Amino acid sequence: MAVNQNFAAWLPGVGKQIEIGHADISEPGPGELLVENKKVLIWGASSSFGTYATQLAARAGYSVIGVASSKNAKLVESFGAARFVDRESPTVIQELADIGRFEAVLAAADSAQDQVLLGAVLAAQGGGSFLTTMGVRAGVELSSRVSGFFRQFVDDYLNPRNAEFTQWVWWDFLESEFASGELKLVPVQVIGGLNKVQEAWDLLKKGKVSGQRLAIAPDL
Repeated sequence: MAVNQNFAAWLPGVGKQIEIGHADISEPGPGELLVENKKVLIWGASSSFGTYATQLAARAGYSVIGVASSKNAKLVESFGAARFVDRESPTVIQELADIGRFEAVLAAADSAQDQVLLGAVLAAQGGGSFLTTMGVRAGVELSSRVSGFFRQFVDDYLNPRNAEFTQWVWWDFLESEFASGELKLVPVQVIGGLNKVQEAWDLLKKGKVSGQRLAIAPDL
């Protein structure tokens, strides 16, 4: 299957969003998707990780609660979130706690402060755990009833015990989704050639990239 430049910029991270077992969500069998009316909370739903996690969870039948900056509300909803909550709202903890308990909680983009807020949400619901991309950050204190955890995913696809699931992910589900265009791409901004690498890195470090992915085109 031929791919364009924007698709190629998006592809490398797709595998990790499908490691749904790490978020305590049941794995689908080969060739089938889940159909369940359960809530999943995705914090950082406008990040490149979060947008695809949102799509995959929604496609599996889960009711996705997406948390991101208010400027990305429409983007998150376009990826299938059933409800959007502004991460910068002064009442974000209460809003999420009132929605009810979640089948799984994913911190797709989480600073130390984000983890504190997530911990407060789960504590208000009586406790729970969340899957994080980097582990619980230094200095973050969580309630004794709340935990954050990280698990690698790459090796799982190479484990012979997961051969059937790996076959379904890469050769059945994703092949079909790519061909049909069902999975939407995060907006990709090509900012220039190799001379723009430092500029792109600076934008990332300053937190200026939101709801999109930057790409460098070496031939520009």
